[in-house]
Amino acid sequence: MAANTPPSSAPVHYLVPIFPGFQLLDLTGPLDILNLLSTQPGSPRLTLTLISDSLQPVPTKPIPPAGVEWKFDLDTAFPETGGKVNTLFNQYLTPDTTYSEFLSGIRSGFGETKRPPTVDVLLIPGGVGTRLLRTWPDGSKTSNIQGLLDFIPQIKSYVSTAIITVCTGSYALAQTGILDKRRATTNMERFADVAARNPGVYWQRGARWVRSLSSEGEGPAGLEIWTSAGISAGMDVTLAFVAEYYGGIDVARDLAKELEYDWREIPEGERDPLYEKHFGL
Repeated sequence: MAANTPPSSAPVHYLVPIFPGFQLLDLTGPLDILNLLSTQPGSPRLTLTLISDSLQPVPTKPIPPAGVEWKFDLDTAFPETGGKVNTLFNQYLTPDTTYSEFLSGIRSGFGETKRPPTVDVLLIPGGVGTRLLRTWPDGSKTSNIQGLLDFIPQIKSYVSTAIITVCTGSYALAQTGILDKRRATTNMERFADVAARNPGVYWQRGARWVRSLSSEGEGPAGLEIWTSAGISAGMDVTLAFVAEYYGGIDVARDLAKELEYDWREIPEGERDPLYEKHFGL
């Protein structure tokens, strides 16, 4: 690892929301980069908090938690299979806290607990869960990520450095209005649908990752928003973020080397040739 020294203002506290149907690599790609960074000599003492609606383990597949009254509207989410989804091959992550508990704690300074008093980075993954609907016994439907959509506007003033989204995590963020009049990107396969549903965002089609500075849009003053395209692009935006805040490009390149990841270093906001190959962009 290059011996660059991160600035004293380097982000330390990462808060990551998870929900049923999150895309596993959206989350584990960026987190493994940060895992490696956290082991390097001189690295800031990074901390991670996973957060969700409840403390029950959160599946990567659309599996309702035990004891809930609602079920997933799988017919709408998976019309091509008639709502059939293989839920036998699945992984779970266990949250550290809930949205309500964290908000209560951060507003009170967490008392004497060891949780961080601030959030430096809010990292939002995407996945099919961002567009799933929950169907209730009375026939009404709500967003699978309604808890997250309610949480983001309440936590944004406590985020000191940046919001990072991966894949359709930007779709979730856009629904809160925080991305309005800001540049952003999202999953290329879902791009047209996401852009049509959120016309107030300056969507960058074909961009691997985008950094929206605090001077853009109508979001919180001083807050940067970094968005990536689909799934593996979350590693690109995280490596770019590491280069910016943790000691420079050599640090990020060494992390990519350690991961044996072919980081092509597509510049911010520029079209990725990969999308011409797969999507004709």
